[in-house]
Amino acid sequence: MSSTDTTNISAKEKNSVLKSAKKQTFFQRLRRQKNVESSIERELQANEKTTNTHEPNNNKSLDQASDDPEKINIGVGIQERFRRALSKTGRSFSDLFLIGREIDAEFLEDLETRLLLADVGVETTVEIMQELTSQLKRKKLIDGHGLLVALQDILINKIVGCQKSLEICSQKSPFVILVVGVNGVGKTTTIGKIAKYYGKQDKIVMLAAGDTFRAAAVEQLQDWGNRNDIPVIAQGEGADSASVIFDAIGSAKSNSVDILIADTAGRLHTKNYLMEELKKIRRVIAKLDDSAPHEVLLVIDAGTGQNAMNQMQEFSDAVAVTGLVLTKLDGTAKGGMIFSLYKRFGVPVRFVGLGENLEDLQPFDARNYVEAVLSSDNKNA
Repeated sequence: MSSTDTTNISAKEKNSVLKSAKKQTFFQRLRRQKNVESSIERELQANEKTTNTHEPNNNKSLDQASDDPEKINIGVGIQERFRRALSKTGRSFSDLFLIGREIDAEFLEDLETRLLLADVGVETTVEIMQELTSQLKRKKLIDGHGLLVALQDILINKIVGCQKSLEICSQKSPFVILVVGVNGVGKTTTIGKIAKYYGKQDKIVMLAAGDTFRAAAVEQLQDWGNRNDIPVIAQGEGADSASVIFDAIGSAKSNSVDILIADTAGRLHTKNYLMEELKKIRRVIAKLDDSAPHEVLLVIDAGTGQNAMNQMQEFSDAVAVTGLVLTKLDGTAKGGMIFSLYKRFGVPVRFVGLGENLEDLQPFDARNYVEAVLSSDNKNA
């Protein structure tokens, strides 16, 4: 065996040992962090109890909220809505960035672990820590507050590109939005809120009840149509979804509708036959307009975590997802998976659901999102 071969084998063995050591180190930190996380959870629960004692309950049901949507959350700014929606993750960082706290190895390990626990993802977390370490070496950072500011800038830069509002092309009439996602993520409710959003912009909106599988799905969408004074094309439970959407596009063309939003049945992304049905819907739509659907919105539950990556991959393969909606950012979701989603797929986030009320569906804003994740209004920072 040549000396070169010996050197290569030694290098491989060394890399294998280093990788193993890194994994062990990570899991050791993660096990240590469980105690920290449990402590944080207990503190959050205590804070929530205190908040509930001193503040009135503003979390109305959708039915209650929709009775008078114009009076919902009056006086609550967009930034505050983001902060409330991501309060769990924000408060988990709140004791980290203290004025005067020394930035040492323990601090950086703590920060790294909390980023991972917030569902930021391993690859993105490594990049963040490398950038912060580089700034530390250049003596740009001197304490926890300075590191907080630097971390905010890094995170904002990573997702500012996905802050792209959905522009409705007036030359596409109707502009067809196909809404997809797994069961239970809130597709139908999201459609109702999006319809309201564009209705306020004087757009003529129509809905297609393409979820013909779930019991009461058609009635739920029709209820949203009644609330928003928007027509709904439906054929009833058990009808062919592609046929419903085909008829809806024809009706929208006849009535000079600006936007047609099509609901679809919730489906597990692991079920191939259900994904094939989505492909069929897309083919049928293209028969009436070869450029449609003009937007394919994937609705993702913000509490899904890194499994959102698998959903995004499967739905993109089936129907070419062009935009995301993150729902159920209700104060319990971690919300960090948005960094991994954008890094891997580059698909913009069109809307975020910051609560149950009509006005809580908002266009995505990178700065507000990051500041809420890090709870930058913390008085200790």
